Amino acid sequence: MVLTVIINGVLAFGWIIALLFSIGDVEAALESPTGYPIIAIFYQATGSIGGATTMMCAIITVAIFAVFGILASTSRLTWAFARDKGLPFSKFFAHVNPYYKIPARAIVLVSVIVCLLGLINVASTTAFTAILSLATLALYISYLIPIIIFAVRKIKNQPIPYGPFRLGPFGLYINIFAIVYGVFICIFLPFPPEEPVTKTNMNYSSPVFGFVLLFSLCDWFIRGRKIYTGPIREVAQEDFR
Repeated sequence: MVLTVIINGVLAFGWIIALLFSIGDVEAALESPTGYPIIAIFYQATGSIGGATTMMCAIITVAIFAVFGILASTSRLTWAFARDKGLPFSKFFAHVNPYYKIPARAIVLVSVIVCLLGLINVASTTAFTAILSLATLALYISYLIPIIIFAVRKIKNQPIPYGPFRLGPFGLYINIFAIVYGVFICIFLPFPPEEPVTKTNMNYSSPVFGFVLLFSLCDWFIRGRKIYTGPIREVAQEDFR
């Protein structure tokens, strides 16, 4: 898996460098009538509608295949959290289809939520952008929590159950750099993109994140703390019925 990340990271970096060098008129790209600057950049670079369309089709094809992996991983995470009784209606969503051997209900739940979030863009682009910003902010915070705990245990020389991959003597320094970078991103990510701030360009990721956090805390005190005992290491046979 590490090799996969390295290969894709190198290829993506090379693609970004080539894309940046191919940008012609930046203002024309930003004001593209298509609403997608990447299409204008491809058209400026190729001078051909067919060429730009072909390059966009390549990106769309990769994205479509990536969706299958994302849906599979997200639905499995949802199922695992439901199995551990960490979600509302956990017993229902922890069910595994006995014929296909897949968490069908978790897959349907994730698919429906994604479709509903996509429909938000029809009514309000600002609200949809807030959801996307929330995802990025929450992702960085979810990274920061285990890294901070890991770094504190290292500094205190407490025993750590390592997995098969270790960073060796550079691990603590990389952890500290990751914490500094993550805190920096979490501070500036909720900032509005421009001034003056209006209801249209306001970055609503902070209030949305606060609402999600409040909902999670309420669910914890009302239900979660009574039944949630942590991740289940072994899956009982009953979970597959």
